[in-house]
Amino acid sequence: MITTVIAFIIALVIGVIAGTVYGINKQKAQDAATIGDAETKARVIIDDALKNAEATKREASLAAKEETIKAKNEFEKETKER
Repeated sequence: MITTVIAFIIALVIGVIAGTVYGINKQKAQDAATIGDAETKARVIIDDALKNAEATKREASLAAKEETIKAKNEFEKETKER
């Protein structure tokens, strides 16, 4: 009788320890997956922002060139008029 109770308690303790270890490992795996997903999403957002910044830079450069050409043409026109 006492041997059965002791065996049951030992089995219970081993089961609790095994369950805890399993739960901790499973939680770590889920956390790693979540972090991986977040890092991937962050990389996509950063890449999109870099592409948008490059496009905006190109547009601003083009607008500045157009403005320069326009100012040059106006200057040449005024010079010819004088």
